[in-house]
Parts: sequence; structure tokens; C-alpha cells
Amino acid sequence: MKKREPILIHMEILASLCSSPKGPTRLAQACNLNYGRIDGFTDALKEKGLVTTRTVDGQEVLAITDQGYSVYKEWLEIWRKLPLD
Repeated sequence: MKKREPILIHMEILASLCSSPKGPTRLAQACNLNYGRIDGFTDALKEKGLVTTRTVDGQEVLAITDQGYSVYKEWLEIWRKLPLD
């Protein structure tokens, strides 16, 4: 299996959080990542203000911020313009 570039993993995390907030385990599953690796990626996104953590019913949940959504939309626009066929 070919290793994914970190930028693609970051964008996949943002894409997953666009649909709904998720706990770390569900997010790791949605992005096909090992639970131990998800923290490094989400910590970097939190540092940049693209993802936030909140507590819902006593559980940690990750959610995309307005800034994160804006970055994700810009990324999609660029991605669609690239000749990737």
C-alpha cells in the first residue's frame, strides 16, 4: 500500500469533519488511520485553528472551525482545477 502524503491526510480529516463532528476513534476509522496517528494530525490542525475540540456528553469530539471549512473549500477548488486524470 502506498503511503499517503500528510497534506492529503489533513484534507481527508477536514473533509470528514465537514459532514459531522466526530470523536477521535470514529475520525481515525473514517480516515483509515491508526488511532495512535490521528492525534498528531489533529493536534497540528488545532494549532492552526482549523479544528477544535469540545466535550459532548462527557466525550471529546473534534469539529471543523469556520477557518478550517474555508481552507478545505479552497483546497477543493484547487484540487478540481488540477489535471489529475
